[in-house]
Amino acid sequence: MKRGYLFLVGGAEDREKDKHVLQHLVEQTRPRSILIIPTASAYPQDVYRSYRDAFSDLSVDKVNCLDIRYRDETEREEYFEAVEEADLIFFGGGDQVKLVDVLNHTQLFNRMCARFNSGDLHIASTSAGAAAAGNLILYNGDRRGYKKGSIKYSEGFGLINGVVIDTHFSARRRFARLCQLLISGHFRKGIGLDEDTGIMIYPNMQFKVIGSGMVTIVNSVHATGSNYHAVAKGDMLRFNNMHVGCLPAGTLFSLKKWSILNRVRRRRS
Repeated sequence: MKRGYLFLVGGAEDREKDKHVLQHLVEQTRPRSILIIPTASAYPQDVYRSYRDAFSDLSVDKVNCLDIRYRDETEREEYFEAVEEADLIFFGGGDQVKLVDVLNHTQLFNRMCARFNSGDLHIASTSAGAAAAGNLILYNGDRRGYKKGSIKYSEGFGLINGVVIDTHFSARRRFARLCQLLISGHFRKGIGLDEDTGIMIYPNMQFKVIGSGMVTIVNSVHATGSNYHAVAKGDMLRFNNMHVGCLPAGTLFSLKKWSILNRVRRRRS
């Protein structure tokens, strides 16, 4: 498989001190030109300047911006030229629904996907950008995700198939809302990304955890006792046998096998 690297970050990554998460991204992809797309944000130029300064500190010479705010702007010829020139596209945070509504299924985004799937382009996303990477985007339901109907979802970018991505996972207590989506039957597997923490997904569909927090993996394939389809909206949900894993920095994980790949070293007694 030739596709490029896909780097998904849970948001709030350090952009001012050691920049460990962004530094790993630069070291792995070695971009000569980065294209920031701050469409999800209500303050796109502020987002652009923040990442421009961070990547410049990491010795990236060319950091440009596609300040796309409306869907009809995606047809501009200069934007296609910018996509062709970039080695790495970086989607910023904000509102994932807005991001997908503006870009998905446009010729411009289709061109990004074509270059990504051919291995000519890498894609990185943080916060809302990372949440938009899957087939579905998940929103609402923070801290009350165990109540049926508290969450909402809509179509995502589909850059990674069969997995739902959630961000700011521990800080905003989003475990319950991810579980609700999984027991609804739309998808069976989910990944929760903590802040200042990301996963570098390689073309072979293995990923490595980078950053200061934790990655939570959730699998509902063997879940039992769910009352999701029997209770009314607003009622509390129940389920059992949800499989949950916690992956710290340095963990290597296979999406195909849904399994940790790091070897366990036994201590000598």
